[in-house]
Amino acid sequence: MTQSTTSLSSPSPPSTAHAIDDERLQLLRCMLADRDWTHDPVLRSRLQQAIAALGAPTAIPMDEATWTLIADETAGYLDFRRLRNLEAQLRGCPRDALHFTRADWEVLRVTEAALEHQLRHVRDRSYAPEPVPLFRIH
Repeated sequence: MTQSTTSLSSPSPPSTAHAIDDERLQLLRCMLADRDWTHDPVLRSRLQQAIAALGAPTAIPMDEATWTLIADETAGYLDFRRLRNLEAQLRGCPRDALHFTRADWEVLRVTEAALEHQLRHVRDRSYAPEPVPLFRIH
C-alpha cells in the first residue's frame, strides 16, 4: 500500500508538463497575434484572460466554458493554418505573401464540407442509370 501512495503522490517530471503547457500557451499566443485570425473583442478578452491564468505561477482553475472556448478556438485556428498553408502551396507563393483571413477559412470550410459530401455521394451511389426493364412487342 505504501508503494501506491508513493506513486500517486509523486509528481510527473516538471520538464515534460512545463513543455506541454509552453506549447499550448505558445499556440494561444500565436493565435492571438495572428492578424488574419480575427476575434470579436469580447472573445479576444476572454482568451487573453485565459492565457494570463494559464501562464500564472499559481494555477487558477478555469470553468468548463473557458476550456471549451479554448479548445474550439485552437482547433479552428489549427485548421485555419492547415488551409492557409495549402492555399499558399496551390498558388505557389510564400505563406506570408498570401492574404488569407478567417472569413476565407470559413468559406473554404464550407467548400471542403461540400466536396466531402459529394465524394461520399459518389462513393455510395452510382452515376449509371437504373437498368431499363426489358420491353417486348408481341
